[in-house]
Formats: sequence, C-alpha cells, structure tokens
Amino acid sequence: MTELTDTTDVERLQLKRETDLLTAVAPRIPGSRTSRELSVVQRRPVSMECNVSGVPPPAVTWSKDGERIFNGGRSRLLHGGRVLQMPAALLDDAGVYVCTAQNVAGVDRKQFRLQVFGT
Repeated sequence: MTELTDTTDVERLQLKRETDLLTAVAPRIPGSRTSRELSVVQRRPVSMECNVSGVPPPAVTWSKDGERIFNGGRSRLLHGGRVLQMPAALLDDAGVYVCTAQNVAGVDRKQFRLQVFGT
C-alpha cells in the first residue's frame, strides 16, 4: 500500500472519493413499476431477465416468494445474476419472483409472476 505523505496527495484522494460518490447513479430496471406475468408448461424452460443499469454496476439478487435464490439446484443465475433460468419448470416453481438491483446510490426491483401449467 502506498503511503500518503504529501498533503496534496491526501486532498486528491479525498476529492476522488467525493467525486465517485457524486457520479454514482442509482440502479434502474426498465419496467420496474409493473409486474410481469409469465406462464410456462411444466417441464419446459423459462427465463426471467433483469436488464439493470447504474453506476457503479449494481449487485443483482433474486428471490421467490420472499426467499433468496442462489445459483444451483433447478435454477441458474446467468450474466452476473441478470438472468434467472429454469431449464425445466415444475408446478412448485410457480410464484412471485423479484429481481433486486442495489448499489451505493440506491435500489430498484422488478417483480415477475410465474404460472406453471401441468401437461
């Protein structure tokens, strides 16, 4: 780690931190004010996409009916978590899914309602 010995260096570092905070942009997910309705036939693939923007790039997480979803099992998180994919949806996959994008400047969410129909 570089030692800051010059007052000017300390002032520059402080200015950079302040500038970084001023240039932060809260996450934005297009369509976040409405719920997206999806339906799929059982054992068919389904994907939900969360096209998020923000500075710095937001962290993206997913939940189903209030429970956090992690990569693995029947669900896959792709493209940095921006896409939730289920290769073969089952009846118990039906529910309310929420994509949450968060960074230092704020948070945004998009809701998906998934219906799964039997064959």
